[in-house]
Amino acid sequence: MCGIAGLWRRDGKRLDPDDIAQMLATIVHRGPDGEGTWCDGNFCFGHRRLTILDTTDRASQPMLTSDGEGVLTYNGETYNYRELRRALEAEGCLFRSTGDTEVVLSALHHWGPERAIPRFNGMFALAYFDRRNATLWLARDRLGIKTLVTADVGDELLFASEVKALLAHPRMPRRVDPMALTKWLVSPGRHPHRTLFESVESVAAGSWWKISTNGIEKHRYFHVLDALDIDRLTGADASRFPEIVDEFERGLMHSVTLHLASDVPLAAMCSGGVDSSLVTAYAKDRRPDITAYVADMEFAHGEGDQGALAGKHLGVPVKRVAIDRERYLRLWPECVWHADGPLIHNSDPALLAVTRTCRADGIKVLLTGEGSDELFGGYHVHTSLWRKLRRLEILQPLIPSARRKARRIAAGLASFEGRPQQSIDRKLAIAIDADEEFVRQRIVAQLAPIEPLSDRAYLAYCIVDLCGYLTTLLHRHDRLGMAASMEMRVPFIENRIVDLAIHLPRWAKLHRRQGKRVVKQAAARRLPASIVYAPKKGFPTPGAFLRGSNRLLVDGRLAEVMAWNQSTTNEIVAMLEADGILCYQLVGLELWLRLFFSGETTDELGDRLVALAA
Repeated sequence: MCGIAGLWRRDGKRLDPDDIAQMLATIVHRGPDGEGTWCDGNFCFGHRRLTILDTTDRASQPMLTSDGEGVLTYNGETYNYRELRRALEAEGCLFRSTGDTEVVLSALHHWGPERAIPRFNGMFALAYFDRRNATLWLARDRLGIKTLVTADVGDELLFASEVKALLAHPRMPRRVDPMALTKWLVSPGRHPHRTLFESVESVAAGSWWKISTNGIEKHRYFHVLDALDIDRLTGADASRFPEIVDEFERGLMHSVTLHLASDVPLAAMCSGGVDSSLVTAYAKDRRPDITAYVADMEFAHGEGDQGALAGKHLGVPVKRVAIDRERYLRLWPECVWHADGPLIHNSDPALLAVTRTCRADGIKVLLTGEGSDELFGGYHVHTSLWRKLRRLEILQPLIPSARRKARRIAAGLASFEGRPQQSIDRKLAIAIDADEEFVRQRIVAQLAPIEPLSDRAYLAYCIVDLCGYLTTLLHRHDRLGMAASMEMRVPFIENRIVDLAIHLPRWAKLHRRQGKRVVKQAAARRLPASIVYAPKKGFPTPGAFLRGSNRLLVDGRLAEVMAWNQSTTNEIVAMLEADGILCYQLVGLELWLRLFFSGETTDELGDRLVALAA
């Protein structure tokens, strides 16, 4: 796991190597184990290395092919690299290292990016330069586990793992994107490919860019809708549930085994929930000495006790990372800094506390249970939508208008709560992001053969969250893991697990008001019912931790950017006293503006938040 950066001048003029050095200096945390650059006229690649697989210098980057005609700077892990290596060796390719980087480079160079990239099973963001035809390729993994951002600066194209690396370029402007800010305020988390910085664009998940003197060609090599076989999904109703559970269990065990590949110490996140506990159980089978970590918030309903219970049952030592209010507030600005913007989950500081504790203990890799809820329908809103529609379907014979109402609700999937989409809401959605709105409509339309309507809407909602909300979670995974110079891995988001999940019928995911049916049935073979069927907590954070932080908005940058007068600002500050979620989001915006546009430091802002809390 690493940090990458690069430059390309379209006019063919020679680049200044100092520019790439300045960019790399901002992302040392992503790769403290080494630095490398490669420059050739109008191209320049940079790399910060965090050693995970093959810790020798043979795996250093940027890496060149033996003929010097292919160059790679790569961030990630490709878990099927051994399988790919065997295929390449059978076609005459030779290798000098033992890790995955050289395999990725050889695959790109030998097969060509268009054939190679779809074969990668893992998490990655990469840049590959083919000197044979002077073509630059940028690519991200299927669901966007690793980040990659770009910017155009005059005659130069910049790319990097983080926006702050782009901003370090001497000719990169630093401006707020008003439209992106508006979209974020209206619906935080719904626009995972947008940043709040003007002129900065993310390479979309499951995409590659082909860049040459002819321009930029953008191609989506993977999207859930393209991978969805509707005949296979409708035919899944004939499946036997025990066989589905067996297939899921084999798949997740295999995925965990792949994700345990490491030449450095690793651990598991074990919050006591069913997903992380099941990953920990399977990891324990293959690594008997594995340890686990859990955030231990200072309040009655935290995850510490539940995580400890799961560890005790599995025979895995669980380290409880204590987080009090002051530690939380001091870590908050650091989360914003490393994320390049405000985050939407008020548990972010707690996650950063866990990753930093892991790193201090010598851990470089942490397995988590992220992705299960989106793939297998684990959120309350998924279940709530299905129940509401199912009641209306039952009432249809008695109330003719029930079916019309059900269809209106199903059409309202653009709302995270599944509420009917009113005319004004639809106009707003189209105004701020028509593409996002119509992707959701296409998901519902593609599932049209699924009956009844309640099942169709339920499965559509899971895919909506898989394409959108999950990407937001993965962004914070990448940034808050790398902030501590460590890699967070997600075994649930493996190619075969994703393929299995999107082709499961509703009853394999939701049964008797219980979501994630197949996951819980597999977990019941390994874990006690108190863990398998425990209510979902979702990394809870006490609202009291935020108290007083709203006053940071008084005379702040957000009021200036939004053109609020003093009276309006005071009313908003007062309103936030009773709305912890909105408070976290707006104060996060204020922190972002101060960090990136006013030059304040994370330490200064941490001190300020602690003072306001007092």
